[in-house]
Amino acid sequence: MTPWLVRLILALLALEAGVCVAFLADDWKPLREKEDALFERLLTRSRESEEFVIDASEPAPRVRLVRPLVEGTAQPYLHVKIDEQAAEDLHYPLEPEDWWGLLNHMHDVGCRVAAIEEPLTWEGEGIAHLGRLASLNTALSRFETVILTVDLHRPSKGQPIPTYLQACAIPLSNVTGETGRLVRVNRVLLPPSATPASNVQFSFRLQESIEEARPEILRWDDYLIPSFPLAVAMAQANVSPDQVHIQLGHHIRLGNGPLIPINEIGELQIELIEDPAHIELLAIEAYSPSQIGNTHEAIKEKTNTIPRCVLFTDASRDNPSPWRKSLHLQKIVSSLDVLPRPEGVETHHRLGVMEEVALLGIIAVIAALLLGLPGFFRHLSYFALLVALPVLLVALYLGSQKWTPFAPAVATVLTGWILATRMARYLPGREPRDPNRNAEPVPATATD
Repeated sequence: MTPWLVRLILALLALEAGVCVAFLADDWKPLREKEDALFERLLTRSRESEEFVIDASEPAPRVRLVRPLVEGTAQPYLHVKIDEQAAEDLHYPLEPEDWWGLLNHMHDVGCRVAAIEEPLTWEGEGIAHLGRLASLNTALSRFETVILTVDLHRPSKGQPIPTYLQACAIPLSNVTGETGRLVRVNRVLLPPSATPASNVQFSFRLQESIEEARPEILRWDDYLIPSFPLAVAMAQANVSPDQVHIQLGHHIRLGNGPLIPINEIGELQIELIEDPAHIELLAIEAYSPSQIGNTHEAIKEKTNTIPRCVLFTDASRDNPSPWRKSLHLQKIVSSLDVLPRPEGVETHHRLGVMEEVALLGIIAVIAALLLGLPGFFRHLSYFALLVALPVLLVALYLGSQKWTPFAPAVATVLTGWILATRMARYLPGREPRDPNRNAEPVPATATD
């Protein structure tokens, strides 16, 4: 077998291995995730002063979408505090007719999102009670989005997740990380009295599974229930539960909205702003149509725009919520608004198919040419080629802004190296020179 034929066979086999791995880089999820992580690391080091996220580009796997992050903008809130003073003109605790007045007032002011911290649950029966609840539902239906709460716990005997909660829950498939560490729940303490509707989103206020934990998400079977502040942030960002993606230990991403830093069980890892933009009112100041003018005046003193969201918080002395004070809750909600969020799209294309095959072909030819080196130098050269490959691919990306997976190139070199250890025997060896080959034969002497 001639030396060039041996080298040609090695080059073709190495190229075939590289091409096969190139297809796997698209279709095999573990390898694709590794390649994505390498690309993200490369991009991070080349853009040390910038923050970004990488979006999935299905159905175009040969394109990576890079989205720079920009700081969010603080949004003003109308903040209605509900405490014992409400009993002066209303009831305390508030009854459905009180909420009817508060909600209609805020909608007439111009708010389009209503977020209510206290669970709306009342006991009662008969036509009169149903009529009061019907009026409440009518007031709720006027808003684009309504955020309500329920209290959750985990007794020994659970129940299937209610339909109204499932419709507002984040699918567990949207979570990356160790989901076994998430706080679990399996029962609602008291079901809501408000009728579930398309514009009503449910969240949780209390969880009694792990007392010291303050997560923003709770696991119920294969669904995640958002906390009240997280649900408000989702409404402000106009994202549905399906658009929320969670990377435990890193962040909660609200579609095109903010990236919220969290730890492994979903607790917030942010610094709260000290002076949130909000207009604070008492419930007794914002329940009647005659008070709308006063509410507008209060808004004009703080901002030139009508707040999109009204936040109803429990400011009573015995408030059981995990937020220490109503202002603390406002700080959390406002802090989520100013977190970085993706804006704009940078398209990073992969090398064309023929360009990628040509690159792998060049690497395969180099691997074949190294076959003829002596044993030690051959192994040293293959190792040097393997080390030089990442530098080559990084330089290719920085120079052309086109990327190619690392694994196919590495597979090409490794295949060539492994084959070389077996195929070197087929090369014609260099026979050592015999010093006696050209010497004249010694004549034989006759003996008597």
